[in-house]
Amino acid sequence: QISDEILIIDSGSSDKTESIAKSYGKTKFYYNEFKNFKDQRLFAEKSCSNDMILFLDSDEIPNSEFIECVKKIKENGFEYDAYSVTRVWNVLGKNVHSIYPVVSPDYPVRLYNRNKVSFRNSNLVHESLSGFDRLGSIGGTIYHYTFETKDELYRKLELYTDIAARDLILRNKKIKFYKIIFNPIAAFIKWYFFKKGYKDGQTGFILGKYAYLYTLYKYRKAKKILKNVSR
Repeated sequence: QISDEILIIDSGSSDKTESIAKSYGKTKFYYNEFKNFKDQRLFAEKSCSNDMILFLDSDEIPNSEFIECVKKIKENGFEYDAYSVTRVWNVLGKNVHSIYPVVSPDYPVRLYNRNKVSFRNSNLVHESLSGFDRLGSIGGTIYHYTFETKDELYRKLELYTDIAARDLILRNKKIKFYKIIFNPIAAFIKWYFFKKGYKDGQTGFILGKYAYLYTLYKYRKAKKILKNVSR
């Protein structure tokens, strides 16, 4: 309803993703081997025909108000370098107050001019845009339906922390022993108590544990990588 072209960046789906995508008009389907989330974003960024880019993850669904607001922005001309959105996170079938490393709702940039704004300076995971001088906002809401099952949560935990460990090393972060011990505990306390995870019942406790394990795994994996390199 709002796009002049739709790009789908796929990293090797083995189901009917490609055939379904190609059945819709204005759709271009690209394969790009997955290395990290930043590189996928950059590949998509340079593959677009137009300079103004709106991007959504495959588990994000915009509501009708959001769609109408984007239509109006297009009709009136793009006044800002980038536009943020209101995003609500749904985990294990429940709208939550937070999920490491973001609170919900959060307000990520989702529409931007690639001539000025880019993912070039982003981390490899939990990637974000930079370079804008003027930031607008889009009305409506995007709903992010992530981790539909516990199995999916723990499977993605392994993937995310593999990348996060490499990111720590690339940014020359010191992997101190005390960080492996105390930072995971601090992460649980922060996200379960201070970021109001406790208000989400059992799901909140699971996500508190997720914050703990994410922090623990990324430091352990980074330390292991550095140890293997030094041999």
